[in-house]
Amino acid sequence: MSINLNMIKLNKVYLALNINYYQKLRQCCNAKVLDPVSARSRAWQRVREKYDNYVGIVYNSTLERQNSMSNKKRISLNMKFQNNVNTYTSNNKFVEIKSLNTKPAAIHVPTNWMNDYEFYSDVGSNNRHGTEDSKIPPSKVPCGGCGAFLQCSTSVLPGFIPVEIFKGRTPNELKQIVCKRCHFLKHYNIALDVEVTPETYVDTISRIKDKFALAVIIVDLLDFPCSIWPKMSNVLGNKRPVFIVGNKVDLLPRDSNNYLEHIKKCLKSEIVQHGVDVMNIKHVSLISAKTGYGVEELITQLHKIWNYKGNVYIMGCTNVGKSSLFNILLNSDYCRPQASNLVPRATTCPWPGTTLEMLKFPILRPSSIRVFKRFKRLVSERADKNEEQNLRLELARKTGLNEAAQPFGSVRRTFDNREDVNDVFSISLGMHPIISINERSAEYAQARWCYDTPGVMHPAQITNLLSSEELKLLEPKEIICPRAVILQPGFSILLGGLARLDLIECKNYNNGIKVFAFSSPQLPITVAQTTNACDIYKKYLGTEILGFPFGSEERLNQWPGLQCRRENLHMVAANGDVLSGDIVLSSAGWIGVYAPTGCECVFQAWTPYARGIFLRTPALVPNATRLIGKRIRNTLAYNLSKPFVFKK
Repeated sequence: MSINLNMIKLNKVYLALNINYYQKLRQCCNAKVLDPVSARSRAWQRVREKYDNYVGIVYNSTLERQNSMSNKKRISLNMKFQNNVNTYTSNNKFVEIKSLNTKPAAIHVPTNWMNDYEFYSDVGSNNRHGTEDSKIPPSKVPCGGCGAFLQCSTSVLPGFIPVEIFKGRTPNELKQIVCKRCHFLKHYNIALDVEVTPETYVDTISRIKDKFALAVIIVDLLDFPCSIWPKMSNVLGNKRPVFIVGNKVDLLPRDSNNYLEHIKKCLKSEIVQHGVDVMNIKHVSLISAKTGYGVEELITQLHKIWNYKGNVYIMGCTNVGKSSLFNILLNSDYCRPQASNLVPRATTCPWPGTTLEMLKFPILRPSSIRVFKRFKRLVSERADKNEEQNLRLELARKTGLNEAAQPFGSVRRTFDNREDVNDVFSISLGMHPIISINERSAEYAQARWCYDTPGVMHPAQITNLLSSEELKLLEPKEIICPRAVILQPGFSILLGGLARLDLIECKNYNNGIKVFAFSSPQLPITVAQTTNACDIYKKYLGTEILGFPFGSEERLNQWPGLQCRRENLHMVAANGDVLSGDIVLSSAGWIGVYAPTGCECVFQAWTPYARGIFLRTPALVPNATRLIGKRIRNTLAYNLSKPFVFKK
């Protein structure tokens, strides 16, 4: 009997719980019926709330990143942007120096900069800025950093050093000194004004026109065809042997297993379109002057194809990596071991036009025994390099570090300097150790030389409009991860404040298309209606919304803004699941277009002075759709993915 009573009590409890459950369920159902806004609509409203204060903007990568991070990180990001602005507006104990080719806000350097020179002592000196003396003739000693002859007569001409340093120095002492401009580039990363016209650069590199020599043409893979000089074929001639070298391949994403071969084909095709005979192209290499990737293979091909037939000239536009490659070859098997420590390194910096005259080093003659020794070294190192590469890729897959996945290569020497060079402190050398190359000696009478030539400013580039700080931030430091967004007809995408692309119409297709921005991650992307794009640009120029350019009010007032190209760009969709092509927007980067088959898109592009707008087909990264994640809910953007792991 007691058991039955307990069962009755339990049943009453269960019944009461079920009644409460059903009552709550009914209340929830009634609430949903009364609320006409669905959960998806509420989520969309929450997403749009962050753009309430930014009328006209549909999507902005900076705002999206700030809303996805904590308050502490958001404050840090804002402070970083403000610090970039303050570098041009701060007022400390510095002297104002104008920057080359631009007139942004003043750049500042310490007043005691001359103390960095080895042969200068400011004891008892009242002038620490350096003075001119037009009575002293220029020397015949070239600057080791830029190649200009050292002089103290005019500060605005190349090769200037103050008279306090120049006067009384022997030629051997001058060979250890760099000019004031190279000194500022090396110590302060500032390019001083010098009076060098573009015609001077052309005249300098035109010296090889009638010479039997090999031309190594370097192209920036992140900025071509804007880094291919249009008048290059006039200097090279019709029978000039040419090596094509694509630099910065370590920054391009890997969208397929044979992506390097596709890049070579695109590069070679573009060079041929610029007037170089395809029969004169002896080899195409992809290298990274930063990581050393591909340089050993380039040296092997130089030994194999060109051998020791004549001189070699490294040519190209400004800021493509000529001086960086020159410095690498200087410390490799391509340079004579005894000259490696005697030839000064070329000055390198992000600022265009660093090299003003030719620099050179003697080439090592690739005799049979030397080629064999080099081959043995490369074979012995092959296993270690493969193991290192596999470890780097494994680290990249586990940690997601793009830096670990970048193509990497080490450049070493086969021949030790001690085999061919006497000790500079040897007694047999007397009191005058060897500190420079004597080109008149019998040892170098029949030598072949490798020259670093001055870079020519391409008329399509906008690098001369940017400051050194902006150039450093604009160049990617790791593999580019494409950022994809949906673009509807009547909308525009802005790459910071440097470029803009309008989608006017999509023929035979009514929905939006995918566009991929290949640029520095520091450059924000913004999507807005085309009718409001000009107002948005004026309103947010110099702010973190557009990012570039930044600086003082005076700097922004002198910025030329964006001008549109008169002709529209027409792009027909490619067959297959690949990008239709690229729209190059000068030095800001490029935008890849992915549209369904049969669709024809019409674009209008904007850059400063309408420079550097090109339509490039096929696309440099045709399988970019493999490199993005899923679309972010309630936004126009797609999730970023690892640029070195693609979906097959």
